[in-house]
Amino acid sequence: MHSRSAVVTELRATLAIAVPLAAANLAQMAIGFTNTVMVGRLGGVPLAAAGLGASLYFTIGIALQGIVSAVAPLAAHAFGAGDRDGAARIAGQGLALALLFALPFVAVIMTFDSLLLWFGYDAALAAEIRRFQRAIVWGAPAMLGFAALRSFLAAQARTRPIMLVLFGGVAANAGLNWVLIYGHLGAPALGIAGAGYASATNSWIMFGTLAGTILLTPSLSAASVLRGAAAWRASDIRAILRLGLPIGGIFALEIGSFVGTGVLMGLLGAPALAANQIVNNCIGFTFMVTFGIAQASTVRIAFERGAGRSDAAWRAAVVALGLGASFMVVASLVLWAAPRAIIAVYIDIDDAANREVIAIALRLFMIAALFQVVDGLQAVAAGALRGYRDTAIPMLLAGLGYWGLGFAGSWVLAFPLGYGAVGLWWGIAFGTAAVAVLLTLRLRRVGSPARRMG
Repeated sequence: MHSRSAVVTELRATLAIAVPLAAANLAQMAIGFTNTVMVGRLGGVPLAAAGLGASLYFTIGIALQGIVSAVAPLAAHAFGAGDRDGAARIAGQGLALALLFALPFVAVIMTFDSLLLWFGYDAALAAEIRRFQRAIVWGAPAMLGFAALRSFLAAQARTRPIMLVLFGGVAANAGLNWVLIYGHLGAPALGIAGAGYASATNSWIMFGTLAGTILLTPSLSAASVLRGAAAWRASDIRAILRLGLPIGGIFALEIGSFVGTGVLMGLLGAPALAANQIVNNCIGFTFMVTFGIAQASTVRIAFERGAGRSDAAWRAAVVALGLGASFMVVASLVLWAAPRAIIAVYIDIDDAANREVIAIALRLFMIAALFQVVDGLQAVAAGALRGYRDTAIPMLLAGLGYWGLGFAGSWVLAFPLGYGAVGLWWGIAFGTAAVAVLLTLRLRRVGSPARRMG
């Protein structure tokens, strides 16, 4: 049993890390939202090209960031054990890996337009996607390097600088878009390519600012981080890859299942696809809050395990699960009570042309409201398991839930059984619930002191 004072102390410690991280995650969402709004003024084709181009770019980027994010639990464990130099060395190795991953990342993005043409995409649309991707890809090294430095700071519970840098990134991205897309302040109007160059430039600004913060803070051991980046240490690299590759795999499986469901939604027509985009974008904001709690749970559990306090680590897991579930209950009630108000943020609900989109979105919001809690639980359970350095089995469980049950169930419900868009989302709900149950049970098996004693 956890004493009340210990739970309150852990709650404060988790919130101190989670709140800035959640705010930073929301700022990242705001950057994407800003891009969509500003590119949308160029017309339908540029908007579609930037949307698909960004989805492909960030799907790969997030998977690679997941690998690099293994720095957080490894460094937090070292801090908990009192090994500050070891934590800085791991951060340096993670930074070196991030820069190494940027090379194949860029190479893959450069070939996407050819692949799209091979799949039968319209040549004009593929050309616009190429213009966008070949601009944004210049920010790939900075995007991955930022993930490594962010993980290092999170491991020390220094999350406020991450939040401030990303808030600044929202404003900088909007300003760069204004200049480069539309051609203000003497710059040429680059259109969709300008949006890509703006995002790439903003990635380097955020990476440079975070790196500067570490360099100017003596207690952050910047010299040790740089030495770690320059000196390749096989044991550290193996530890990062062993932990990080399954993390990246989980991210790819989860994002891929939603992207795949979106592709299936497009087969049902434009109104269903538009409704899907609205609901997906909305629940993306709620998910980012619980993802911040998940990131905090990773750090708190790894730190306590490094200090040799297994009971405190389990308490951190329980508190994080409670926080995630509590927030998602509130989110669920909001989605259930005010779907029309939320839809009105995206489209004109008084326009008769949007009637079908609104009708589908209303049904999808009801389903989304029902699975918000399990979505929060699976996110936090996955984060907690990363703190226990348990990532390979969770990746397999995620694959079973998201694809074996979720995606397959979506297709069966939508097409053979004829439930359409609603069927696709019930498949998502079943798959997410399965992952939540499986990962929570796995967390209990790995972390619970009572279970281990039994």
